[in-house]
Amino acid sequence: MPDLQANSTRRIHDITRTFLPWADRLPAGWVGFSLRTWCSLVLGLATAFWLQLDNPLLVGVTVMILAQPLRGQALSKAFYRLLGTMVGMGVSIVLVAVWNQQRGPFLGGVALWLAACAFVGSLERDFRSYAALLSGYTVALVAVNCIDTPQNVFNIAVSRASAITLGVFAVAVVNIVSGSPEAWRGLAGGLKQLIRPLSETARAALQHMYDRGAQADIRLGARILALTTPLSYARTELERGGARANGARLAMVSMLTILDCARGLGRHTGHGKIDPAVEDAIARVARQTDLRTDQAGFTAHILDAIRTALPGHVPNADEAFAIERAARMLTARTRMHAGQEVLTEGTGNAIHSRTVNIAVQPNYLLALIGALRVLVGFSFAAGVCVITGLPGATVALAQTALTLTLAATNVDTARFGMGAIIGLPCSVLAAALLNFFVLLHGADMPFLALALLPQTFLACLLLMRPSTAAIGFNYGVFFFAILGLDNHQSYNPTEFLNRNIFYLLAALLAFIILVLLFPPSPRRQRFWMASTIVRALERQMTGHGEADSPTRLTRTYDRLAQMQFWTDRLPGNSSSERQMESFTTFAELDGALARARTYARQAQAIPLLRPAAELAQRELLLHTPWDVVPRMRDAIAAIPAPQASLPPKTQIAAINLLAGLDGVMRAWQAAAPRLRHYGIIKTKKAG
Repeated sequence: MPDLQANSTRRIHDITRTFLPWADRLPAGWVGFSLRTWCSLVLGLATAFWLQLDNPLLVGVTVMILAQPLRGQALSKAFYRLLGTMVGMGVSIVLVAVWNQQRGPFLGGVALWLAACAFVGSLERDFRSYAALLSGYTVALVAVNCIDTPQNVFNIAVSRASAITLGVFAVAVVNIVSGSPEAWRGLAGGLKQLIRPLSETARAALQHMYDRGAQADIRLGARILALTTPLSYARTELERGGARANGARLAMVSMLTILDCARGLGRHTGHGKIDPAVEDAIARVARQTDLRTDQAGFTAHILDAIRTALPGHVPNADEAFAIERAARMLTARTRMHAGQEVLTEGTGNAIHSRTVNIAVQPNYLLALIGALRVLVGFSFAAGVCVITGLPGATVALAQTALTLTLAATNVDTARFGMGAIIGLPCSVLAAALLNFFVLLHGADMPFLALALLPQTFLACLLLMRPSTAAIGFNYGVFFFAILGLDNHQSYNPTEFLNRNIFYLLAALLAFIILVLLFPPSPRRQRFWMASTIVRALERQMTGHGEADSPTRLTRTYDRLAQMQFWTDRLPGNSSSERQMESFTTFAELDGALARARTYARQAQAIPLLRPAAELAQRELLLHTPWDVVPRMRDAIAAIPAPQASLPPKTQIAAINLLAGLDGVMRAWQAAAPRLRHYGIIKTKKAG
């Protein structure tokens, strides 16, 4: 029976490919996504017409804004849409109450609020960013439209909130009842897909000491960090969502730890004095995939394996570095699998229930440019509307503010501007065809539902394709506003033209501002992100940097991933590759210093190691003269040898301290020439 069903499915697929050869090029799941969106529209609009809401078109706009392929995406965006709307409504009422008779200060206050929301939205990510932007452009849609009738602001705010709430309710009901695809399963699948490349990276580092270059590792790290987006959606779907999301974060941090350790082994271990028996012992312990313990336990297992092959062997600093990196990597492997189990099964022991934080590097320069673009662009649009003095120009101003604010967090603002200049005219054309050629033949809800079906499918298809997402957003979201859908639909061509001429004007203004005003510069953004890496290293060298933790690790990889992103947008050349290698070595030195300080603090708790640990703490403050290597060697020589006669805890602490100092020394040797090349450290000339 399963074979028969599989054959039938295959036959249907072959027939579809024969008659519709382009079907394979369509996004996966677009039919189901389109049907769910259409059902949400029908449910929301039918309820709005039944309740006789003042603005039923806002229900359609809300549904199209919340249109997302996954259940968690839709529910998460719905929550933040309600939150942002409430904040925007409150600010609208305050602005109108304070400056209801002063047009200049009122528009200035709106411009500053929009810029502030764009700045905050650019620093946040996912739908938290959307909530900040929504708080801004809601003021434009409510307060600006009440600039001549301030007494109506409260009624308009309540009406808008009611329509948006109804749209949110429709989306939530349809996504829950229809069993739409769940975001957390995509998150679990994404984690599973990363296991293979990480395993290959770790195996190469453990067995062959292979280093494949900075850019490949950074891109893999970026793939891991990209899972924070589906993670933010998944929490809304899961029972015990907080704990299971924490399991996903644990898995992600563990993956980055594996990558970091593998890179350290690949870059340094092959160049040190390491006995082959030590490498074999590490490899043997690594092959015991059923071994589950912490870093101290793995270190003890590796030491036992070494001494089985070499009785009485005392690891040197290079061997200690290999042992520490391998033990930490194997611990991360254990936690990675534990985190995945917590996510998928909702089970895990207490050690894996500790909160894991993932930090990102805010791009303040990009946020500032986005805020300035919104401030200057809105002021320019306001000036155009005031000078023209056209009745209804506030529609164009509010629409321009909306488009500018939404584009603030878009990396490619020019593409968003192109989406506006293409999507809005297409939406006007589609609305005109529907209003004057289709709706004239029927006025009931079933007829309207069927009439909206093709338009909804087209909008959803455009939204799901990255290359046309901006066009699909402008086309689908503003369609109902352009149509002017109301309880008593107007079929007056003059009214339709007068209303939509301002939407087209808004599209033109948004295009000019987004394409020509403060265009994004990949070179400038890359320089900014490189400077954050250098500042973090300078703080670490003076002893004021971040401690060794998941927060520091994830923030470091996020900096490198953002720098790689902007580098990829520049013409490719060998210089870019060398720059990425250079700044990766700076990040490695930052991590080595943080790790060594942690191990030194741990060693201070052991009387035998306290003098050496205190010396290490002093030597880890890097300053001129830059004689770092001799100082690290002196600090390493002061550490008691991790002999088998010492207590296990003392042996492990000594191994870790040796590894930390050796890692700093080797990271410095790799980074120092590059630090001098970029002028970050200066060597005083003799004489």
